[in-house]
Amino acid sequence: MALSFEELNRPIRHLLLVDDEASILRSLQRMLRREGYVIHVATSGEEGLAVLEKEPIGVIVTDQRMPGMTGSQFLSKVKEKYPDTIRIVLSGYTELNSITDAINRGAIYKFLTKPWDDGLLREQLADAFAHYELKNQNTRVSALNRAIIDAIPDALLLVDTSARLVTVANAAAATLLGYDPGALAGKAIGDIEPLPLDQFYWDEISTGSFRALHAVETEYRHSDGSLLPVRKSTSNAGDEPCQSVLVLAQDLRHERTIESSLERLNAEMAAVLEATSEGLLVLDATRSLSRLNRRLQETWSLPQELVAAAGGEPILRWIAAQATAPAETTEALFAHFLAPETLTCGTFQRGSETCRWHAHPQLRGGALVGHIFCFAVSPGETG
Repeated sequence: MALSFEELNRPIRHLLLVDDEASILRSLQRMLRREGYVIHVATSGEEGLAVLEKEPIGVIVTDQRMPGMTGSQFLSKVKEKYPDTIRIVLSGYTELNSITDAINRGAIYKFLTKPWDDGLLREQLADAFAHYELKNQNTRVSALNRAIIDAIPDALLLVDTSARLVTVANAAAATLLGYDPGALAGKAIGDIEPLPLDQFYWDEISTGSFRALHAVETEYRHSDGSLLPVRKSTSNAGDEPCQSVLVLAQDLRHERTIESSLERLNAEMAAVLEATSEGLLVLDATRSLSRLNRRLQETWSLPQELVAAAGGEPILRWIAAQATAPAETTEALFAHFLAPETLTCGTFQRGSETCRWHAHPQLRGGALVGHIFCFAVSPGETG
């Protein structure tokens, strides 16, 4: 039977079965052999912990009454070390009272009774793996998008237009306005944009009429009360018109020319990608293409077949080949991969144009999950 697209692209599912009775383990293995799981077995909680140290277990099914460590004790330890796993107890109904506390503490995801119904158990395991994979996917996307947001050198604010409150702010916004990280969330946009024209803009949006702003110069209020000159652009970031507005603000005190264009989780980050005027290249940990924006494609005339191949390194080589000194530029760009956990930057010439670039690491829990390259091209001076 041919596999569906979803089945072909489904991640490998590692299942751990823990029971001190070998006959139970054999029965479960026979019953689940056609489900496509990689099945690992252990006859005690200690053995189960040893398996978890070596294998990427997603779902655990354990008996409760076992010599030494009980199932609930085992799962409590698992929760501490491997909190993302889905933990299930499969035991006699009389054992329910002994695991109530563990259930209440969140150590146990579900309690299933012996003897089990084969069809029901298959359904419960499929649901458990779906829950595990969705949770992992959301965690990865949230971490990537948070890293992308904080990698943007310009201030980024996401504003709830009905309440006129900032809901998301990146690190650059906090630095620009003189706040601690996280302190801008919940702040009124009117406290940040005090000028009458800005207030009129938010009044206009509150009527349901959205008008995007592009490179409009205004002033933002710093936490010390001073006004800062900025250049801002806005885009509609919500599922509904005027629900959320994304604001990118460039600090004009330093005439910073590099902006980043990124994608926020769901519609917000998609709006960021096309709201900025700089080129953005986002690679995953394997240096494969994760995202790029239209500005990068247009500035560097990227062929569609090159983009479709999804290779990050060939795209960097294509960009470097247009430099006045392509070999040196290639070496400089690829030097980022030699020290991927640090920010690197540089400049190179393309004819009379100057390109400034930054390479940012994306880290999650100390582990590298990707790279962000930002390119800004400035025209040369005329005599």
